Amino acid sequence: MTYILEQTSQGDIGKETATVNWRIRGTVPATATDPFDQVAQFVMTPNRIPRTFSHPRGTLYLQDIQIHENHAARSYSITAPYGITKRDPGAYQLVVDQTGGTVNVTAGTRIAGYGPFADEVDNGGLIGVDGDEIRGVDIPVAESKITVNFRHPEGKLNAAYVKAVGQLVGYPNSTTFLTYAPGEVLYLGSNFAETDMEATAQYSFAISYNVQNLILGGITVAFKAGWDVLNISYKDEVDNGHNVKRIKYIEVIRPAGREWINYMAAFGWG
Repeated sequence: MTYILEQTSQGDIGKETATVNWRIRGTVPATATDPFDQVAQFVMTPNRIPRTFSHPRGTLYLQDIQIHENHAARSYSITAPYGITKRDPGAYQLVVDQTGGTVNVTAGTRIAGYGPFADEVDNGGLIGVDGDEIRGVDIPVAESKITVNFRHPEGKLNAAYVKAVGQLVGYPNSTTFLTYAPGEVLYLGSNFAETDMEATAQYSFAISYNVQNLILGGITVAFKAGWDVLNISYKDEVDNGHNVKRIKYIEVIRPAGREWINYMAAFGWG
């Protein structure tokens, strides 16, 4: 038979939610084969139920389509809840955690020194020099973490994809990803189930920003990508009659297992 979808009420409108109710007009014949499947196929036709709702606070997005069987499968009602999360395939929500962390810094730029000249010790910007040990100091740094909830189309979250992205943990990005420059994003892992259906997967990343013209102990590091590390070599010198340590050489090292990966090609989005 020909089904007609009819809106019955606008339902509840919350602070950032709304619910719209519908029904299938007419009576589904009791002799129909698998009437629920027929009704579901009709209702789930793309854009049969509007994907958006105009709310006083802005646009809301369809979250789900709930089909209710009434009167021994003779009639059906539909509930369509709307919310702020966009669930269309290809849509994503980005959640940022910018809680700061700490890092131990062993060198910087010497600004000044105070005390008698005879006692002046200039370690060239090294911090916490104690004999042969350089203790450094813990300082706050930006340590952003981002979580991406990405809506995948049917068939994307298959076994091959699950295996492929699982091998990317710990590797930084080689191309711009979610507006972050190459080398700044590190994949931490994901949370999703293998499925043939349209579904949302959750991905976690850590951010370490690239730096330019970093001055340590009088030596300028022209560029260090976010997840590369500095390897500092020291030398012993005598300054003003005192034994001091100075920075001799600085290397930028990319640790094994942190080779850069093209995230766009690997994830298919970003």
